[in-house]
Amino acid sequence: MIGLGNFPPLFSTPGSPALFKDLIDGVYRYIPNKTITYQYMLSNARLEMGLNINALDGAANIVSNQYITGCITQPLFGFSDVAISKKVNAYQIEDISVLSKYSVVSYQGATKLLGVAYNKAISQASFYKEVSNPMDQAKLLANDLVDVSIGDKYIFLHSLKHWTHGTNDAADYQIHPIFPPVVSSMGFNQQQYCDEFDQALVKFKASGEYQQVYDKHLKRLGFIKE
Repeated sequence: MIGLGNFPPLFSTPGSPALFKDLIDGVYRYIPNKTITYQYMLSNARLEMGLNINALDGAANIVSNQYITGCITQPLFGFSDVAISKKVNAYQIEDISVLSKYSVVSYQGATKLLGVAYNKAISQASFYKEVSNPMDQAKLLANDLVDVSIGDKYIFLHSLKHWTHGTNDAADYQIHPIFPPVVSSMGFNQQQYCDEFDQALVKFKASGEYQQVYDKHLKRLGFIKE
């Protein structure tokens, strides 16, 4: 039994596209003796608690083993906090400090997570706002009410697609990778589960399927054309 998170499109409800679930499914194709079932749409706190009380055998998106009694695997999930702008504006955003030139929208809590350089830059920005709903970020940028949106690129593209019902072309947006990548792992309540997952993960990555999952979702969201 594996617990999954609750933020689309990285996690989602049963039957809906979910990038991180696809990665887990891909690894388990290399562990054919295991049959897995999922609990969907759990908060990070519920994932950790589920592991600690053995209600779950495994949980996705565990950053460290500080708050769990089990083990964590090698990193599986990659988060991509980026700056996003409209291509037509041709903004040159090559590092965090450049954000001071623009009006910026970001996700709730970004100032606590993105570091000193980010806080310094947005303190000088012409406008800065944090919102709780990623859909609002897509709306503000699409309507030219801000210059730049900050957040995970998959969450932004998902929000853009759903807010505009597919009428807004993702290829019209420029992604600026100015933040270092953030990774997380699977957590398990038994070391043997971590060990077998790590061995299968090596095979999954070597096959090329790991990158194919990320590319598939970028195509689905309209950022990579067929």
